[in-house]
Amino acid sequence: MLAKAIRMTVLGQLARRARWSLAPAPRTGWAGRVSVPRSHSVMETGVPVEWVVRVENHSRNVWHRGAPAGVGLRYQWHARTGRAFGEAHDTPLPRTLLPGDWADIPVAVSGPAAVGDFTLAWELVAAGNPAGIGTRPEPLPVHVTFPHATDIDYHHVYRTADLGANSWWVVGAYPTQDDYLQSSRKRREMLVDEGLTPDSRVLDVGCGTGQMAMALEDYLSPRGAYYGTDIGREAIDYCRAHYRRPNFAFEVGEMTRIPFPTSAGPFDLAIYFSVFTHTFVDESVLLLAETARLLGPKGAIVADIIVSDLVARGAGHRGQMWVNRDHFFRLAAALGFETTVMGTFPWGAHAERLMLRLARRA
Repeated sequence: MLAKAIRMTVLGQLARRARWSLAPAPRTGWAGRVSVPRSHSVMETGVPVEWVVRVENHSRNVWHRGAPAGVGLRYQWHARTGRAFGEAHDTPLPRTLLPGDWADIPVAVSGPAAVGDFTLAWELVAAGNPAGIGTRPEPLPVHVTFPHATDIDYHHVYRTADLGANSWWVVGAYPTQDDYLQSSRKRREMLVDEGLTPDSRVLDVGCGTGQMAMALEDYLSPRGAYYGTDIGREAIDYCRAHYRRPNFAFEVGEMTRIPFPTSAGPFDLAIYFSVFTHTFVDESVLLLAETARLLGPKGAIVADIIVSDLVARGAGHRGQMWVNRDHFFRLAAALGFETTVMGTFPWGAHAERLMLRLARRA
């Protein structure tokens, strides 16, 4: 049986070579084809996964392995704008390819150094042919997200946190309590600049352990009100125990539902600090629709998002979500909001963080 299998393999190779020997002679010794039998539509930044790429020698020349006169395989990431992203990566042939021969080459491909919507292009390269050789496949679309290992389960975070000893780190990883307090004061000053008054009715979505409840506790008058909601029951229990003013209310919410009835409004201001930076785009839209239900005619939303032109809609996970700026603005407009950028802050090499005001359109 083994001898028969060997004979069949040899005969198959001879048949392929005979097919090319009988074909019209190509004009170049580099005529060939690249295809991708195994690809990935979703990858993680910096995490290698195996692709399988098939290389076929359609010429009458022997393709040698390695430099200086050999043939190899190259891949290059491209951003959604079409520009090359990062460096090209070369892989030599695993062995010499005779005319008519082919090989499936496993290649460990690492995801690009940013999340977004990319394409991966493959081509054959040879010494003296820097532009590539042979027939190459269409670039393949790949959605790139952050590594799964860096994702966050907020329910687990709250369940395992000691909120009595440290209520500030869990909602923003502040190094010290002083940093937490300073951030609270700065956020309140910003809200005052945006029209907050002591008589305002405030809706805080993603209130955490009460960073803004603490900032507004001695600011809001009895005519004002503060309603906070969070998906963490432990966080809501903490807020109920620490902020007991009669015009302060706290309820456990869901990822896309605000647990207050329409009669709880109308609210003058809704705040989303570090919420849309952790929700998926469709979830953010549903939260905006919920907020529109509760806002007064002149009400507004203050929120922050992380934007990148590498992203078509949204890319990332609970730990960090990047969105396409224009796409987010269009979704907000469809819900009746006019979006204004209040501030822009650098966010690594490929993104920036925006502070937004979303006001109802007249």
